[in-house]
Amino acid sequence: MSTEQAAFRAAYRAGISPRYNGVAHFIFVFGVGFGLIAWALHQVDGGGWSPLAAPLTLLLANINEWHIHKHYLHKRGHNRLAQLVWHRHTVEHHHYFTDQEMRVDSTREYRIILFPAYGVLLVALQAAALAALAALVFGANTAWIVFASGVFFFMWYEGMHFLCHVDESALVRHLPLVNTMRRNHMVHHCQALMTEQNMNLTFPFADWLFGSSDLQRGLWGTLFNGYSNAHLRPDIAERYRRLGIAPPVPHAQARPCAARSRAQAPAQQP
Repeated sequence: MSTEQAAFRAAYRAGISPRYNGVAHFIFVFGVGFGLIAWALHQVDGGGWSPLAAPLTLLLANINEWHIHKHYLHKRGHNRLAQLVWHRHTVEHHHYFTDQEMRVDSTREYRIILFPAYGVLLVALQAAALAALAALVFGANTAWIVFASGVFFFMWYEGMHFLCHVDESALVRHLPLVNTMRRNHMVHHCQALMTEQNMNLTFPFADWLFGSSDLQRGLWGTLFNGYSNAHLRPDIAERYRRLGIAPPVPHAQARPCAARSRAQAPAQQP
């Protein structure tokens, strides 16, 4: 971990309220979220084509996640809300976690991983609005499934993001898709790549679709790539070479992904 990152972490931790409890935060978000999902699914009566709404909702949510991450979380907006969101993500989260150190040290740091506790309620309201539209077109059963799928997607996002910032273990290293997203997210936290590569955190469908994955693979290979760097896009591999670093991997913290000093730069050019 660099001196700059360590200092930023210390200052951020000092600003966390003494009343904050990371475990309570975690339990509230996932307790409310899965409670809403269970309640919604309990309202479903019958089958038909309604279950198809679940995968379609998840795919659309994945594309929306990519769009928000790329165009709002890493671009400073013009209004106060957009600037607040950008600051929390790009300035705070991406300075607290870098490819040098992606892991939390204590449960108090859950504050910098999880959305604020009220976030799950805001997502529920958004899912309810989408479900209301689905009810008008497809009926009540589809609406309940759309609502449950929307909230589930947020739980998936929170859970996957949490697993990207915990210590290495046999579970996260070998669990399919989880290991892929840990590697992808670590690459995303490289300062030189964060605005361009690996915007998805749930599953890398939109990254594959829109060409923002750092891998050159088909959809299946992109989804289940794991920790491997064997299929890097040539332009990304060349970028690492120019920066003089190795591609980061979660089980071995890499050097910082940032350009060398101006004085060293000429010697790095081909």
